[in-house]
Amino acid sequence: MAHAKRQRRENELPYIPFGPFQVRLPFIHYKIESVEFIQGLILGVTALSAVPYLEQYLGLPYELAWSCVILETMLYLLHSLLGDPVVPGWITPTLPLTIVFLEGFPMGKERIQAMIALQLLVGLVFLFMGITKLADKFVHAVPASVKGGILLAAPITVMAGQIGEGGNMHKYPIAIVAGVGLLLLISFSDKYQEKRKDSRFLDLVARYGNLFPYLLAMIVGLLVGELDMPGLELGTFIKIPEFSRMFSEVSIFGVGIPPVSMFLKALPLALVSYVIAFGDFVTTETLVTEARQSRDDEYIDFNSSRSNMVSGLRNVLLAIFAPFPPLSGPLWVGMTVSVSIRYQEGKKAMKSLLGGMASFRLATFLSVMIIPVVSFFRPIFGVGSSITLLFQAFVCARIGMDYCKTDRDKMIGGVMAAVLATQGTAWASAWALGVGFGLNLLLSNWKPGQKEIESTEE
Repeated sequence: MAHAKRQRRENELPYIPFGPFQVRLPFIHYKIESVEFIQGLILGVTALSAVPYLEQYLGLPYELAWSCVILETMLYLLHSLLGDPVVPGWITPTLPLTIVFLEGFPMGKERIQAMIALQLLVGLVFLFMGITKLADKFVHAVPASVKGGILLAAPITVMAGQIGEGGNMHKYPIAIVAGVGLLLLISFSDKYQEKRKDSRFLDLVARYGNLFPYLLAMIVGLLVGELDMPGLELGTFIKIPEFSRMFSEVSIFGVGIPPVSMFLKALPLALVSYVIAFGDFVTTETLVTEARQSRDDEYIDFNSSRSNMVSGLRNVLLAIFAPFPPLSGPLWVGMTVSVSIRYQEGKKAMKSLLGGMASFRLATFLSVMIIPVVSFFRPIFGVGSSITLLFQAFVCARIGMDYCKTDRDKMIGGVMAAVLATQGTAWASAWALGVGFGLNLLLSNWKPGQKEIESTEE
């Protein structure tokens, strides 16, 4: 319990020491930041784009899937509660790979058990790496070509799923293209970034991340008849999660502990998921360092081991009570950047970085329970999930190519990506890792003791 004895640094938010954690409560240890809270109320509905994955790939009915997302969103609060200054999110790049893994099992109890096995292993890997502080050594031991291959598989699997038979591009093509197009524009267009400097509206659109692309997709979808008119359920205001049904139908207590064979099949993908998520810790450390250097009125303590443990705890809890295909990641890059930028504007803009991040996620949790808001956005859930996947495909393609520095890296990464994307079984990750490491050994392209300089931009 040596962590509990650490003295609070000058200008550091007060906290209750609890082992490696720093427990902070809203209104007591930090104030609610109104701007971030309002953003969270609006953007919180984007969390509900996970509902179609729970419906389509785990076979859950809508009300139960909604309840699972409420629990998942509530667990975001663990980061600010335990002293981790981030806006947490999903491990989105793994989602296409998780879908391939799940499709290797029949729908029903067996598939839910497979998701439990995968998420439990992911959580345990996070916890192990956080407790032992081995995270950096583990990730740097993985060849760059293997990391590139993992990420390059995502665009292949995403496009195959979206364009293939039954894919959403056949149901909502115009709405999806409109939403993805705007999201790509505000994220990657140099001309847009130049224009937003002189336009408050364009800057507002970019700052709110996914919100305006979702709204544009909804408007376009309604105009061309691809989406149903949104309803507005009034009367009951707050959704009470169906905890008893969650316990009996999706929890480990209801469906049973997965067999050892499932854990063995899930282990390669669990390791792949951790490799992908590790870049978030590096990104977070960079963002927090920049924020800390911009102001001298608050000491911000980011600890990657603590962040690993909090992410691990979220995954373990979800695996036990409500397995969640997008998995629980340490960072929502877009919102963390947005909050950090406003924090750097000074104390009048935001008193505390952790307070701003906590305010956003607290409002997100409330938002997904407000029935009128959820009912209004329900028609776009399917389109929203496709926008999320397709945007991530672009991001993964860019980062995956960045990892592949040499011609051999590109060759190995491309072949590994093809194996991972087309194997189509629960063992796909194992096959792909075998191909990736095997080719690196065969071609003398791997020096485990040498630390590589890698791109972790997301």
